[in-house]
Amino acid sequence: MAHQPLIPCVLPPLLLVVSAGCPNPEPYGGAFDVPIAVAVLQPELGGPFQEPVGFVANGHGGQIVQLALKQGRFLTDDPTASFLRTHQLATGDDRLLTSLAIYAPDTTEVTVFAGDRAFGRLLRVPYLIDCDADEPGTRLACERGDRGPVESRAFIDEPSIVKPDSVTFAEIGIKTGYTTTETWTLTYDGETWLARGSRSGLQAERLRWGEPWSAADRRLQLTLEGAATSGDQIVLKTHSGLSEHDVGGAPLALAMAPDQSLLAMIVHDRIQDRPHLWWFDPATRERTTQVALPADAHPHRLSWSEGGTLLITDRVLPVVHLVEAGEADARQIELPWPTLDADGLDTAAGSRLFVVPLDGLSLWLVDELSGELLDVNGSVPGPQGMTFTTPIQGIEAMHEPYLMPEYTQDGIRRTGRSVAISLASGDIVFAHEQTGCLVQDNLGPRTKNSGFSGSDDYDPIPTSTLSPLLETNGSSDRHVVVNGCAGIAKEEIWTLTYDQLGGSWRVSGSLSGDQQLSAREDERYVSDQGEISFTVRAGVRPSRDGTELSFAIEEGLAKATGDLNGDLSREVSILVSGDPVYFFYRVGLAGPVGDSSGQGWYPVDVRPFVLVPGSSSNEVGRVDPQEALIEVGWD
Repeated sequence: MAHQPLIPCVLPPLLLVVSAGCPNPEPYGGAFDVPIAVAVLQPELGGPFQEPVGFVANGHGGQIVQLALKQGRFLTDDPTASFLRTHQLATGDDRLLTSLAIYAPDTTEVTVFAGDRAFGRLLRVPYLIDCDADEPGTRLACERGDRGPVESRAFIDEPSIVKPDSVTFAEIGIKTGYTTTETWTLTYDGETWLARGSRSGLQAERLRWGEPWSAADRRLQLTLEGAATSGDQIVLKTHSGLSEHDVGGAPLALAMAPDQSLLAMIVHDRIQDRPHLWWFDPATRERTTQVALPADAHPHRLSWSEGGTLLITDRVLPVVHLVEAGEADARQIELPWPTLDADGLDTAAGSRLFVVPLDGLSLWLVDELSGELLDVNGSVPGPQGMTFTTPIQGIEAMHEPYLMPEYTQDGIRRTGRSVAISLASGDIVFAHEQTGCLVQDNLGPRTKNSGFSGSDDYDPIPTSTLSPLLETNGSSDRHVVVNGCAGIAKEEIWTLTYDQLGGSWRVSGSLSGDQQLSAREDERYVSDQGEISFTVRAGVRPSRDGTELSFAIEEGLAKATGDLNGDLSREVSILVSGDPVYFFYRVGLAGPVGDSSGQGWYPVDVRPFVLVPGSSSNEVGRVDPQEALIEVGWD
């Protein structure tokens, strides 16, 4: 678990009297309040960081939290005090953030774009700023130094304050990381002052003469003295560099182009009351081109394929839309159902899409060029997808190969790429890029042993050795062959019941239900979806009506559950997980003393990961596919 550092008290230069110290520290309440979206800045894209940095948007409270992904802790930006985390990015307590995208055009700037459903605006939130740029909100930040990027700081716009002459500020201050750009209005009712922030909302606590007052999270702190008449108002503005952009409605989904030239936005149009797809130029900060989608389209999620094509799912039409960066026209791949999520990889067999239908209960492979559905399960005629018993929350293609937990038939760990699949249960599984089969653990799909040998992998009829039994598989000591494409066979109990009238065994799975075909003795049986196969050998004695055989299946998946020590409890709990986001970092070894390269470090490997928010557990997890672990959790 990531440690929770202390948060510094920071007060800027004040108008009249500056508080001499910090209030008593408040108990730690957690960094997240319904983490709803994540984004990652890779150092290869821009910014001053040498390792990937994660940004997490809270669905409640409007805070955006930064994570040091490789180190597994909250981001710190003070080398002399590594236990102090950097100031989070505040947007206002009344915001309803929807999505994030990172813009870092060079080493001096990092800006976060966020969608706000509450006020229907695209937010531009500076984090690291260039002091040479003429930007609102940079004044106090750049007083710290004029070389390199500087963290954006909040301040009060002193010249804009409006108040009665009879009122004075005995104290006034803000708190960087919680104060945002907004207008505060204080209204006097004859006894106390009522405070409202235009983006932080009505404050529960009222101001009283001569008593220190703080808004929620101390985003504004005041002590008033003097006199006023009922109805008098004080208006002041705070700034953090944040700016709002009217893009025609609430941005529901954002995706920055790989070259950072354009931001793709799904915007719910406030007039037409339906979503549209737009391009936004992050450099000029202007909405540019609307993508022409079918009139009844309902775009839902965005992702960039490995080949640089924008994929747009649709909650109403049975299609995935595809559009190149900056283009106004899109093409459609027609599918049997509306779509929840999609991502794409360029494989040896060509560009293929991984698509989740709107119900979230299956994952399909689609040839991007032809639009043809590809078959995952060769045991059943026609194209089949990979089905799930728990709804999929989101998928993310990982572009770097890695050492998988599963082994080849020669006993060598398999290397390849996969697509991370986030499930509503909080588990993360992975699908092979070529086959769509799920990545398996070191043993793979199998029957469960009920004893100490492989011969105990089913419950035989206890009455006599002369009764019917399952034939041993020739290539092992198992009695049931489980489909080798991991994910097709679910973790369930199968029961065979003899039907004397039909002269066969009825087959039923606790999850798969009653099978259409019955098993006949001395004939190979395959279940309806090809999950299992076996042969019932007739005994010396005739089978009796109602006689049962049963066995249990282990799905054998490489599954990241948050259980780090095998005790079946979750040390990291990513419940009601969100859409995962891919990132990678380099691992290496320290070089010898006097290394002529001057680096003192030898790169060894590139490791892919996904970052997953858990909205109901208020945790965020770093998922390692190599070990199938949610190995780090932030809360």
